Formats: sequence, C-alpha cells, structure tokens
Amino acid sequence: MKALFIKDMRQLWRTFRLPALLLAGLFFAILDPIGAKYLPQIMEQLMHGAEGISIIMPEQGPEDALISFLGKNLSQMGAFIVILTAMGAVAGERERGISAWVLTRPVGRLPYFWSKFAAYSTGIVLTVSSGTFLAALYTASLIGAPPIMPTVWGAVFMILYLELILVITLSASALLRGQIAAGGASFAALMLLWLPQLFLEQTEAARYMPYRLSSLIAALLKGSAAPTDILPALPAVFIVAAAFLTAASLSFRRAEL
Repeated sequence: MKALFIKDMRQLWRTFRLPALLLAGLFFAILDPIGAKYLPQIMEQLMHGAEGISIIMPEQGPEDALISFLGKNLSQMGAFIVILTAMGAVAGERERGISAWVLTRPVGRLPYFWSKFAAYSTGIVLTVSSGTFLAALYTASLIGAPPIMPTVWGAVFMILYLELILVITLSASALLRGQIAAGGASFAALMLLWLPQLFLEQTEAARYMPYRLSSLIAALLKGSAAPTDILPALPAVFIVAAAFLTAASLSFRRAEL
C-alpha cells in the first residue's frame, strides 16, 4: 500500500494534477482578498460619470474575503477541478491498460483503488489548508485579521465537502469504463447533491443534507452559525460516501480489465 501511494503521488505530480489543485487554491487565495479590498473602488470607478445610476457597495470585511475563498470559489471551482483531475484515476488507466499491468504484480485491486483515494485526499488537504492559510495571511495584511476558529472550521468542512466529491468521482471512475462517462456521472451527482436545497432549505430536513457542508460556511464566518449547525449533515455525508465506496469496491473487484 505504501509503495502504491508513493507511485500515485508521483503520478499526480508528473501529470500536473496535484500542481493544478495547488495552483487553483493559491490563485483564489490571492485573488479573493484583493477582490474584497478593492471591489468597492473598482465599481465606483466603473460607474463614474454614469448619470442616474448609483451603486453603493458595502464595506468588505476580512470575513468576506474568506467567504469568497472558502464558501464560493473552493466549493464551486474547487469541486469542478477535483472532478476533472480525478475522473480518469481508474477509468483512464483501464483505457490505457495501466491497471491490468499494475495488477499483474502482487497488488490487490482494493489496495490499488484505496491508494488512489489516499493520494487524491492528500492533494485536497494540502490545497485547502495551504490556500486557507495564505488567504488568511493576505487578508490580514490587506483588510484585517479574519476570525481564526471560524476560518479553521470552514477549512475543515470544505475538506470534508471536497472529499465527498472525490469519493463520488473515484467511484464513478471505477464503476464506468470511460473517463468522460465518469466525469459526466460525477457532475450529475454533484447537481443532485444540491437539488434538495431548492425544496428543503426552509424545512427541518435541510439540517441533514450534505450540501450544508459548504452552504453554511458563509454564515459560519459571519458568526451567524456555529460548527454544531453543520454537524447534523455529517451522517448523511458518511452514508453517501460509504454507499459509493462500497459499490465501487465491489464492482471493481469483479470488473474485467
């Protein structure tokens, strides 16, 4: 398992998948504090001289920069990037015959699958933790210090949310033979995760929906929600993840390579 994990980490680096994750996180970590700092001035300059139009932008605080980073860009663009980088983890190697070659060695199918999960999970943790740290430092230098514990909790819940997306994508990659099909299925599953928000947001059932891991980050950073408000969603997250992983493990163990 250790040798497989090292191989997968090297492959993620050489194929630019891990650098893509890290660079995306660092890009938004720099961009979002700048946007929070200078957006009101930019809008004022754009509307300068426009007669009859008045736009008043509220003053942006340090928590707004972290909301843009964690609650918007990472939860949306980060999820898309995870899907794009992980959809070929298994299916792509099966298409190129790499899986069959690796599994002729004394390597089990489940360790092969789980080493990929561990490698991509490491990439997600590195991306979110390093990006959040940089965003917090840059925000403190431009606007002011963001709230420490809400920022830490926001990063933790964002890691869990992206891990759920990763589980779905890797499972689709193991269940389906083509990486395009795996990517399409993963995007469809992502939409289905957010679909209950349209119907259940104002009900008690909303507290237990997986999408709450990312949708409450803004309220968490603003101080209008606490970590305990997000915890009820974790059982559903673990149930969904376990169902996908079980189906993928059973299918891949019997699949023809």
